Amino acid sequence: MSSSKINVFLTGATGYIGGSILTGLLQHPNAANFNITALIRGDNERIQKLTALNVTPIVGDNESFEIIEKAAKNAHVVIHTANSADDLPSTKAIISGLNAQTKETGKPAIYIHTSGTGVLAEDVRGNKGTDTVYNDLHSDQINGLADSQPHRDVDLFIINAADANPLLKTVIVLPPLIYGIGTGPVNRTSIQLPVLIRAALKRHKAEVIGLGQATWNNVHIADLTDAYIIILDQLLAAYGPYAKSDAQPSPYLTTGRQGYYFAENGQHSWRQLSDKIGEVLYKKNIIKSPEVTSFPENEVEDSLWGKYSWYVVGSQSNSKAERDRKLGWKPHRPSLFDSVEETVDVLINESKN
Repeated sequence: MSSSKINVFLTGATGYIGGSILTGLLQHPNAANFNITALIRGDNERIQKLTALNVTPIVGDNESFEIIEKAAKNAHVVIHTANSADDLPSTKAIISGLNAQTKETGKPAIYIHTSGTGVLAEDVRGNKGTDTVYNDLHSDQINGLADSQPHRDVDLFIINAADANPLLKTVIVLPPLIYGIGTGPVNRTSIQLPVLIRAALKRHKAEVIGLGQATWNNVHIADLTDAYIIILDQLLAAYGPYAKSDAQPSPYLTTGRQGYYFAENGQHSWRQLSDKIGEVLYKKNIIKSPEVTSFPENEVEDSLWGKYSWYVVGSQSNSKAERDRKLGWKPHRPSLFDSVEETVDVLINESKN
């Protein structure tokens, strides 16, 4: 890639996914070629942390349409991770800015959007769901999802925008359950595994929704970060401002309506995960028994993630990340089960501070 600068606009730089991606960008072999701008709420400590990393903070939030629009218009690449899966206003602002840029320059603009495999979720409340496994090499299968599925309204807006503007090169990354300790400057823990651990610590027992038979895929945050960097590199080589005119993109590098990228490297049932949590907490003498029981239905929402608890740790969602692997992605970090104890230790230390 040319030594000329690439302007990257990143949202969620102080979050779990975005912070880890930021670290991946800063450690990239071509990091010196990136001008990174990050959307951040007006918190002086966070602003100082990003500034110290040679990242330019822009103060705002997902409701700051004009700020986001302007930042996107000035970026060669936008990577959206800040509550991106369900936030339509911020996505509209990004698309508006990138559309304005392509109209002005006549050149492609790159948008990497973070959705999630919650879009595939079957609300089975802990019971075994169907045998359906979604494969990102089969975009028609994904495009056949009901419009009412979680995240789908945002995903549809993006692919429809890409249909309308051929210069808008969009990809949608759909992580499953993410685990492991992040590498970003602020938030370093995920949602689903910590939700179950915190509930077990608070209620002094490991529990599961229903029978816990429903299955999800999972991925380590470091492996997920690798996937983003690989996709970014491929997109820049094909469509970046300094891409070679004779560049031949991989046939597996797809955008728009075909641009879905899963990122899984394992599968678990909720019962298996709660069994491991019980085992770890019992070994540490935090709970009196490793036995896993079921949450009483009337206590699920108060104990876990509110009304979304049934989807977050009780639904079924199965995917296969073939496209990333075809592009060279080789996930190799510790498994979900091998990472439970590390997460328990981090959450216990957080509670003491």
